[in-house]
Amino acid sequence: MNDNLKPNSTWMVMNDLGDAFNEINAFDFLLEELQEAVNVGDLQRITDTTAALNAFYVPFVDNWERKYRTAWDHVAAKFS
Repeated sequence: MNDNLKPNSTWMVMNDLGDAFNEINAFDFLLEELQEAVNVGDLQRITDTTAALNAFYVPFVDNWERKYRTAWDHVAAKFS
């Protein structure tokens, strides 16, 4: 592959950070599902969606925090 076409390390860490944030944005769908279930009083759907939100929150946020630290360390190293 041409070296000019290879992503540089800064692009890669920032892209990874963006990908991690997009995973957290998946919560938007689950929150909309939860609100719709609340609006129609569907208790089983409320329970299931709440369980999904609780199950996915910690891994998504942990992943984002790891990617953020990596990106921060990478960018900060360029200025120190």
